[in-house]
Amino acid sequence: MSGEVDIIVVPNLEAGNILVKQLEYLSGAQSAGLVLGARVPIILTSRADKPASRLSSSALANLMICKRKHEGKV
Repeated sequence: MSGEVDIIVVPNLEAGNILVKQLEYLSGAQSAGLVLGARVPIILTSRADKPASRLSSSALANLMICKRKHEGKV
C-alpha cells in the first residue's frame, strides 16, 4: 500500500529528530532509532520516547547483531 514505509533515511540527527517527532505527534506513528556504520549498532532514543519505542530500538539493534554474527562479521 502506498505510504507505508519500513525505513526512513535522514541526512543528520537533527533532521531525523524533527521528522520522527512530527510523525509521532501528528499521525501516531511508532518509531525505533538505530545508528548504523559503527562496529556495533547504536541505539538512539530520547528522554521523551515511550517504552514501546525504546523496546523497538533495542530489538532492532539485537536483530542487527544477530545478522552480523550469522554473516561472520563479528
